[in-house]
Amino acid sequence: MMTRHLLKTVTPPRLRTVLVLFVLTPLGFYTKFYHGPGEDWAHSYAGDILYPMFWFFMLAFLRPKLSPYTNAAIIFLFSTAVEFTQLLSNPFLECIRSGFLGRTLIGTGFVAMDILYYAIGCVLAVLLQTWLLRSR
Repeated sequence: MMTRHLLKTVTPPRLRTVLVLFVLTPLGFYTKFYHGPGEDWAHSYAGDILYPMFWFFMLAFLRPKLSPYTNAAIIFLFSTAVEFTQLLSNPFLECIRSGFLGRTLIGTGFVAMDILYYAIGCVLAVLLQTWLLRSR
């Protein structure tokens, strides 16, 4: 019963969204391990583009009727807020940041330039979602 309901709710656009998430997730983690030309940039900023893209498509999956522009605004504000939490230091946040996943998800140090890359990621996500929705 639940499987049948799940299959009915996964429409082609939602399935495309899941496929995008399956690409973005390992790609985002890969930016932390990449070695080669431009590795400093990849370690510092490539993930800052992919991070809001991941959350954009996660929100698009959860709220498919949400406008891409509203989604992008929400995710940009969310990503920026997470960046500003990096100015805070308390035992709870330090505990989260002590592991790889925590460092990857909430970061360790505030870098104002990251906000520009969050904006780029949001714009790319809107463009990608618009393209995916048009290519039905």
